[in-house]
Formats: sequence, C-alpha cells, structure tokens
Amino acid sequence: MWTKKLKIDGMTCPSCVDGIEKKLNALDGVEIKVSYPEGIGILTVTGDARLESLIEHIAQKGYQVKEIDDKRAESDECSVSPRCC
Repeated sequence: MWTKKLKIDGMTCPSCVDGIEKKLNALDGVEIKVSYPEGIGILTVTGDARLESLIEHIAQKGYQVKEIDDKRAESDECSVSPRCC
C-alpha cells in the first residue's frame, strides 16, 4: 500500500472532483479523495496500480497533475523570519 499527495490544476467546479473520484475509485485497489478548494488529491493504492498510469487517467480528463513532494515543501520554507519574503 502507498499514498501520494497530488496537485491537480484546472478544476473549475465540484463536478470536476466527482469526475476524477468516480474514474479512479472505480479502479481495483485505488482510492482518491479530492479537495476542490485546495486543488489537492490524496491517492491511496492497495493494488498494483502505477502512479504514472493514475496520473494519466486524471490528465486525460483535462487536468494538470503533479506529485507533491512533502519533503521538498518542508525544505523550501523560509527560515529567515516568521513572515516570508
């Protein structure tokens, strides 16, 4: 089992979320929960599905998708002051 956080750009309404969730949740061993306001999807896979294939499923619906690297996001935070420049 693995979990990935995805940034999904191009969604214009909550129906976009429904389309993505229905398409991926219909796949065996795949679950995705998408937040329209944040443009984030949490993908959990218990089967043999490959990340690249699942991203392609979303991209075929017209969205831009990329994996969010939480470790990189943490290191990109500004350490100069509480208020970043």
